[in-house]
Amino acid sequence: MILLSNHLLTLPEFQNIKDVVIRINMAWVKDIEELHKFLNIDYDVFLDYPKGRTKPPVPILDMGDAIDIIKEYSNVKYFALSNIEDVSEVSLVCEMLPEHIKFVPKIETLRGVLNLEKIFKTKLVENIMLDTEDLYIDVHHDVELYVQLKERVESVCFMYKVNLFNLCGVVFDEKNYNM
Repeated sequence: MILLSNHLLTLPEFQNIKDVVIRINMAWVKDIEELHKFLNIDYDVFLDYPKGRTKPPVPILDMGDAIDIIKEYSNVKYFALSNIEDVSEVSLVCEMLPEHIKFVPKIETLRGVLNLEKIFKTKLVENIMLDTEDLYIDVHHDVELYVQLKERVESVCFMYKVNLFNLCGVVFDEKNYNM
């Protein structure tokens, strides 16, 4: 599966793209009306809620608002939540979500990595997202530990047959001011 930011759909190069899932980051959603607009598309949706985000932008809507709204949309197939570190969080979120939406824990901390096996043993998770930037910051820029943790994530995902979403590049849009 390929996840694309909903903002890419505003670029002409991405207008007719098929076979992708559109990721909507709730930190960039201004209000409920805008969320409805973002969700009302002809694509499957991966809604990403950045719990605990302190860098701008921070989410304006709370997680409960997001979950209430996505119940209205059958195209929302995935709900991701940041900073998942233990089984109790996974169980709670899974209870809150409609059955047609798969929960995707975002692993961003040492504690989250160390608890992956416990999380996978719940059998509530088919996919995770690894935020390597935040993990690197969480381990205080310790390169050796960071590399070991990334390898551990891949190994545990392989062992439990859990899909791993990794960031694969970035798209830059040129603003040409030389006209």
